[in-house]
Parts: sequence; C-alpha cells; structure tokens
Amino acid sequence: MRQIDRRGLLSGLLFLAAGAAGWVLARNYAMGTALRMGPGYVPLGLSLILSGFGALLILRSMLLADEKTGTWNIRAIGFVLAGVLAFAGLIETGGLVAAIVALTVIASMGSQDSRPIEVVIAAIVMALFGALLFVRGLQLPIQIWPIWLQS
Repeated sequence: MRQIDRRGLLSGLLFLAAGAAGWVLARNYAMGTALRMGPGYVPLGLSLILSGFGALLILRSMLLADEKTGTWNIRAIGFVLAGVLAFAGLIETGGLVAAIVALTVIASMGSQDSRPIEVVIAAIVMALFGALLFVRGLQLPIQIWPIWLQS
C-alpha cells in the first residue's frame, strides 16, 4: 500500500475546512452580480478558491507520497495552543500588553531552547510593537492596559 503525504493531506484538509467555513458563514449574504457585487460575492469566491486548493493538495498528497514527515512535538503544540487561549482570555479584561506577554511567555515554554532573558525581551518588544501598530497606528479600539488600571 502506498504511503500518503501526511503534511499535504493535513494542509489540504485545513484549506478545505476554511473554504467550507467561509461558505457556511457567507451563504446568507446577498450574492449580487459580477458588476454589482453583494456582500457575499467575494467571501463565496474566496471560499471556493480555498476549497479548490484544499482538494488539489489532498489529491497531490495521495499521488505524490514520497516525502516523509517528522514526528509531532506535542509539547510545542500544547504550549502554543495554551498561549493562544491565554491571549483570547486576557485581551478583553487584561488588555493588549498582558495578552501579548502571556502569549509570548506561555508559547515559549514549548521549546526547550528558549532562554528566560530572550523571552522577556521578546515579550516586551512584541507588546510594544502590538500596542503601537494596532492601537496607535490602526486606531483599533483595543485596551492597552487592564481594566483596573484604566481609572
């Protein structure tokens, strides 16, 4: 039996899932025409393109399966996921700075090569860059500091 390229298969499934999700979310919007596009025209088009790429990647993974992939690093996956969840939980009440610092520190625990001083510097630089870019530059209504420091 022929081996399937796992990386290509998973990438294809991800594209296919993103395309399907886009289609489901955009299906209630008016489509319009090519000359007078409605709010659902572009999302549906992008969803179809993503789904097409996904189908091609899945097909390719089954036909050209000569590349071996490595093992999954469960520790890294777990800590990155935990960091993203911490960011999502902190962004509303803890503010952007706390959310970015938590994300950086927790995600860095996934690597055994990370050094504490490098993590602290990276967290500070990313929090500063995030605040400048999103709050000052793009003027998004995101709290920079925790709610209890706003008064």
